[in-house]
Amino acid sequence: MDAKMYRHILEDSLLGTLHDHRLGPSTIIFQHDNDPKHTARLVQEWLEHQNLLVLPWPPSSPDLNIIENVWAEIKKRLETYRPRPRNTEELWRVVQKLW
Repeated sequence: MDAKMYRHILEDSLLGTLHDHRLGPSTIIFQHDNDPKHTARLVQEWLEHQNLLVLPWPPSSPDLNIIENVWAEIKKRLETYRPRPRNTEELWRVVQKLW
């Protein structure tokens, strides 16, 4: 994933979720870490244009976002899952099952 794809995901998923819950971008504090795609100028400018407040994230900090641990566990279980998913549709079904 690159910054352009990340911005697209934010446009679709984040703004869509806010809309579904009748929230405006200025009513939340958005959290992401210092991954290069998160700190890319393209993404930073988009976040500012949306009036999204971003939680400051210290450089070289440990990963404090619990979802990272959940994804790590799913990835570990995926490695031993048989039969292995052959395409994205199968992968999505397996991930939902493991979740």
